[in-house]
Amino acid sequence: MAEYKVNDYKEAKDWLKNTDAILITASNGLSIAEGYHIFADDGSFRRYFWKFRQKYGLDSLIRGVFTPMTAADHEEYMQTVHQYLIDDYHGSEVMKNLLSIVRNKPYFIVTSNGDAHFQMNGFDRDRIFEVEGNFEGLTEGSEEWNGQRQRFYAFLQEYSEQNALLFELGIGSRNQLIKAPTMGMAAEYPSWKFITMNMPGEINVPDALADRTLALTGDIGENLRNLLNE
Repeated sequence: MAEYKVNDYKEAKDWLKNTDAILITASNGLSIAEGYHIFADDGSFRRYFWKFRQKYGLDSLIRGVFTPMTAADHEEYMQTVHQYLIDDYHGSEVMKNLLSIVRNKPYFIVTSNGDAHFQMNGFDRDRIFEVEGNFEGLTEGSEEWNGQRQRFYAFLQEYSEQNALLFELGIGSRNQLIKAPTMGMAAEYPSWKFITMNMPGEINVPDALADRTLALTGDIGENLRNLLNE
């Protein structure tokens, strides 16, 4: 397996400074860094969803989304999801630091997170593709969703031959929805570089991209602070 650089914050900061554009890809690991874990039976889940946990045997927010319930209970459950993820959310240091790092570059975001936290922290709504929709009402295949996808394709077309950077945040090593296709794409664009942030066991870099890759391992929030402070 080809080697790649690990935890070189100075070089990562140089890559971010000198790139022509940044493609941000993000999944559940970024939400966890913010303190939101939709796959966990944690304190927040129990506080917001205790009634549903007891009645339906739920062990995570996402399980409840797909668990058969009465129509009234499902409506109340989804209202509670919206309250937890969106109504009661007031931004995070993680997102603010990420925006500070990328805001002066052309960027685009591809995410499977449905919490709408990017736009709620000041990221441009027209630069976001939420591949599975969101809990604000965006549904996959809708006109709005197709508009997001077309803007993503336009971004790729504009920057495919420039010195761009794939900036991956908290995507599992086996993820096929975002990670596999975007890594493959970056490997085919010889002028692109790749920075991935994740726990050490979740780092996955193809050999074709290894010599253009920096892995920043550990807590995403701490890594973002390091990029700002180096």
